[in-house]
Amino acid sequence: MPTENIPTERLDNLAREAVVTVFDSMVGEDVTWKERSCLIENPEGDLLTSLPIADGLYAIVVSWVGDASGKVMLVLPKAAAERFALKLFDLPSLDWLEGDSEEALQDTLGELGNMMVGLVKGGLTKWYPNLALTTPKVLKNRRMKVDTAAMCFRSQYTFEGFGSQLMIDFCCE
Repeated sequence: MPTENIPTERLDNLAREAVVTVFDSMVGEDVTWKERSCLIENPEGDLLTSLPIADGLYAIVVSWVGDASGKVMLVLPKAAAERFALKLFDLPSLDWLEGDSEEALQDTLGELGNMMVGLVKGGLTKWYPNLALTTPKVLKNRRMKVDTAAMCFRSQYTFEGFGSQLMIDFCCE
């Protein structure tokens, strides 16, 4: 996807708007933008090291294909992922869920990814009208490797929400 067709500021705003809108509309959580790092200009600027992930993390990856291709990966600490699910289900504990609470958590995070990347995709259709989303991948305690050599745009954004740092990795080929 040649970013010269889309202003970089618009891509940045799409990422920020998607995160703020989805967390507010799904669970009423205010998230605030903290920092941006362009990994095309500075490959060593990976913001993942700033996340409190010692107790584990989840990475939700959704891609789009069609007139353009790219992906968005939301990385959040395990505690923030669990707080998101608790607020969505309005429960005091994931143990209150029937069945496998880990499966319910991963399904919930997949839906979070779908909604967030759906907003990004909607913002891209002005330039690329034929786009489709892939099924979300929810990775536990790992994240997807991204080959920046194939990317023309890759930026990471950190946000504060659920008392923790969250990160969006936004890539376009």
